[in-house]
Amino acid sequence: MERKSFLSVFLIVLLVSPASILAKTIKEEGETRNKRQAQILLPIASYAGLTVTAPVFAALVAAYGIYAVTRYAIRKRRIVMYSDSHSCANNRGWCRESCFSHEYTDWANTFGVCGSYFCCRPY
Repeated sequence: MERKSFLSVFLIVLLVSPASILAKTIKEEGETRNKRQAQILLPIASYAGLTVTAPVFAALVAAYGIYAVTRYAIRKRRIVMYSDSHSCANNRGWCRESCFSHEYTDWANTFGVCGSYFCCRPY
């Protein structure tokens, strides 16, 4: 019986002692990960007045905070769409802000399909 109780105590010690070591390791791993992410970015002053892509903007906000990003006048690039990205006239035309020189405006499909854009079809 002494052997079983010794083994039980020994196993309990083995199960409990790594918990604090593991917690410290996980905490250190999280800190090093944050440091590595911050090292990927250039210093915030190098982005001053620039327009950056959305992932870089998000990383800058995460690393330095929104106040620092706005203080340095860093802006996120906005994507400007010149078409509403779908076809019209049974796949024979394309909705655009203005038609190219080799296209004409199909007025029958413009208002119902393209909204504020024109249905442009080739000649």
